[in-house]
Amino acid sequence: MEENTGLGIRLRKLNNVIRRYLEHNSAIMRELDNLTCSNKWIMGYLFEAEEEGRDVFQRDLEQNFGITRSTVSKVLSLLEKKELIKRESVSHDARLKKLVLTEKSRELGREMRREGEEMDKKLRSGFSSEEIALLCSFIQRMQNNLNCAYSVEKIHQRGDI
Repeated sequence: MEENTGLGIRLRKLNNVIRRYLEHNSAIMRELDNLTCSNKWIMGYLFEAEEEGRDVFQRDLEQNFGITRSTVSKVLSLLEKKELIKRESVSHDARLKKLVLTEKSRELGREMRREGEEMDKKLRSGFSSEEIALLCSFIQRMQNNLNCAYSVEKIHQRGDI
């Protein structure tokens, strides 16, 4: 690939390769083939949060995945319809509903983790720990750059500046 190819295109191509890898090498992903790759990432996030004993709410998904409220709402409705999650009230705020995995999704989550770890090993192959740390810092900086630019653009659109 040419050195002057845009970073966004390079990252998109990497994302496509990861998606294809998961779709073709994962028995669990094939079992969940009616879900998008993003929905599967969300399921993985919910699985990890549950194992860590953390409650997850819709706003957590919005923040952690950088997606809109309406998109998260649609995803959660689909996951509920497929009996992969439930929404449960919390005692401290009747308006909040925490997201809870079903037993079916817990079983799938355990297998997704195993397959995800296997894919991660392949992604990291040939890189030192220092290179991985540097790559992660670069990716985080790119996200911060775009988040900052997006925030400034939204302020301009609202007319606050």
